[in-house]
Amino acid sequence: MALTVLSLFDGISCGRLALDRLGIKCKYYASEVDKYALQVSKEHWSDTIHLGDVQNVRYVRHTKQLVCDTGVYDVGDIDLLIGGSPCQGFSASGQHTNFEHRESQLIYEFERIRNECRPRYLLLENVSMNAEARELISSMMSGTPNVKLYDLNSDRWVCQHRRRLYWTNIPFNPDDVHTTHPLHLKELIGDEYEGVCMLKHSSKWKNEEKYKIVPNRRMACTITKTTYFKNHAWMKDGKRTNYTIEHLERLQTLPVGYTIPAGSKTQRAFCIGNGWTVAVVEDIFSGLICNGSKLS
Repeated sequence: MALTVLSLFDGISCGRLALDRLGIKCKYYASEVDKYALQVSKEHWSDTIHLGDVQNVRYVRHTKQLVCDTGVYDVGDIDLLIGGSPCQGFSASGQHTNFEHRESQLIYEFERIRNECRPRYLLLENVSMNAEARELISSMMSGTPNVKLYDLNSDRWVCQHRRRLYWTNIPFNPDDVHTTHPLHLKELIGDEYEGVCMLKHSSKWKNEEKYKIVPNRRMACTITKTTYFKNHAWMKDGKRTNYTIEHLERLQTLPVGYTIPAGSKTQRAFCIGNGWTVAVVEDIFSGLICNGSKLS
């Protein structure tokens, strides 16, 4: 029997990809508004039912229907609610404005829909944030039984430094990591790799070289949606070289070429940086499987 999955802020459907890699069949409902992300999702997952703007999604408990921009759907119970709400206000680059940031306030939509549909399982992802924001979100998610917070770095699954917070009640052992992805950039790029070219963020380097070189660094800097031409770089023959889009896809453990439907390199990089490290989510979702069958 297929799981009924509701994905909010679905992006390029990294959650769907993780479920598919585990062989978990699902009826997948997704809310996303970015047209380039939608181009990617629709190309790979033609059976996904798209709902439109999350702010207009409602789950009606007495009829077990989703009401949204694209219609009314008889969905039954929601087995799994997932999402990675916009993180701008929670990140250091957003100066930790937290819930004052307009886009970060969309996390309240996740909480509203969680209350409406009362899913059996949930997964919420966001950036590392200050204690105040972390505690408030943990309090929100406590409305679903047995939710725990995991502070995980993608560098245990692939050679990218990417620290993220995951709230979930799916049975999960963070010490039991399964991965087939490169754990060193030399393995991902090849013998021509010499080191990482890292952007210096402090203003004290204003009149100096803007980058510093870390020879033979094992992992890439965090891939973000806006830094394709900044710290997404490595050293080759003593010169700064941008990662290819294919490198970025592999650093997010996506299939090479997955984001081609987004179009330009800029839009592909935007979609990749906005997404999840699929291998991390795949390991979390593996807790939905017990002795080869979905948890009952």
